[in-house]
Amino acid sequence: MKDPWWDTVGMSVDVFHFLNKHKTTHDFCQRYCNPALFPELLKDDGSGWWFNSSIAEQVNVWLGSYHSMVREMTPVRFNFFLDEMVRLRNIDVVQRLNAQKLNPCHSPMPKQ
Repeated sequence: MKDPWWDTVGMSVDVFHFLNKHKTTHDFCQRYCNPALFPELLKDDGSGWWFNSSIAEQVNVWLGSYHSMVREMTPVRFNFFLDEMVRLRNIDVVQRLNAQKLNPCHSPMPKQ
């Protein structure tokens, strides 16, 4: 069964993963997962990407530390628990960055 919802979903992988984990002969990945095919992921001046894949990997490791706690939870409890853990972690990260005078902020919204 083909669901048209998926027709507009991008499947980009991070640059490091794309360059180091996928063979250039892997047709599916080259056609659909190459981050260069998604210009909206590039900064306006083309100097880099809007996301930090290294930080994303670190957050995935952090989230994995909750696996044993959440694996038996109902979906509602699971969502609530992780929402709260992420919210509290974000507060902590912003406070630590402010204390280091690193001026954490949100990325600007892309111009439309």
